[in-house]
Amino acid sequence: MLLPSLVFSLLAATAMWLFVRRNPATNPRLTAAALVLLLILPLLTFVPKITIALGAGAESQTISGPTLLPALWLVGFLVVAGRGLADLRALHDWKKRSRPAAGHPIFESLQADLPIPDQVSLHLHPDLASPVVCGLRRPQIHLPLSSVTWSPATLRLAVLHELGHIQRGDLPLAALARLACLFHWFNPAVWWLRRTFLAQCEYACDAFLIEKGADPRVYANALCDVAVSGNHPPLSLAMAGHVPLRKRILVLSREVRSESAFLAVLLLLTATSAIAMSVVRLVPAASDSGPAGPALESHLRFTAEPFPAD
Repeated sequence: MLLPSLVFSLLAATAMWLFVRRNPATNPRLTAAALVLLLILPLLTFVPKITIALGAGAESQTISGPTLLPALWLVGFLVVAGRGLADLRALHDWKKRSRPAAGHPIFESLQADLPIPDQVSLHLHPDLASPVVCGLRRPQIHLPLSSVTWSPATLRLAVLHELGHIQRGDLPLAALARLACLFHWFNPAVWWLRRTFLAQCEYACDAFLIEKGADPRVYANALCDVAVSGNHPPLSLAMAGHVPLRKRILVLSREVRSESAFLAVLLLLTATSAIAMSVVRLVPAASDSGPAGPALESHLRFTAEPFPAD
């Protein structure tokens, strides 16, 4: 199962890199689909294999890897898992230092205009420089204390950006991307796909605001005022940090042609090849030339003429 995963991750990362170079705002759903498939591929080990016989003369070679590989993978898995648990603990402690912003007029106005789930809440955090969103079951939007001095228009755009992550389902997909890195910790292509996905989510939320009627120039100015680079908690999506601000403003200032359909077809073909490698087993065709080796010698003795002619 290691070979199909490596082949698929490398081909998917290469295809994504070629398209991201031309269009940084490539659909993040395609990157997320590639990461989810990387989670599914190991499960295909338990699926019954389809046996295909090779042509006559084909030889079967069994390649046995070093016995240390499973132990090395387990060590890396435990290290990355421990880091993930530490990040969960750090996020829990970080959220304790925030305070709810009950009765916030901008947030209440957006709740009335948009289908926002009831479990979404707004908080103010003293150690925050830029808005972030975190949480899976109960998403929380955190604003810095300095947000009380922002203009109503800027504050509305900042909150709407974080709501875009929630409505698009970016938080669960980001968790799956982190899980893919846990199982494929040794593969740099998987880590690169995760970073690319997080960047694409920011571009997608910028486009979400434009679709909601925000003026691109006004929103670009709001980004310059709000998206201050700084420390943000782990396992969260920050308005600043995953993408350089300059690149986001450049994408907002020009129209980029979407090539998601062609990329989707390319990733689908790559995924099909990886799945085929996982469920198909090639075996040599049965030989009709009779037994070989010691079996051949016994066969000749039993079939030999007992009284050969002189």
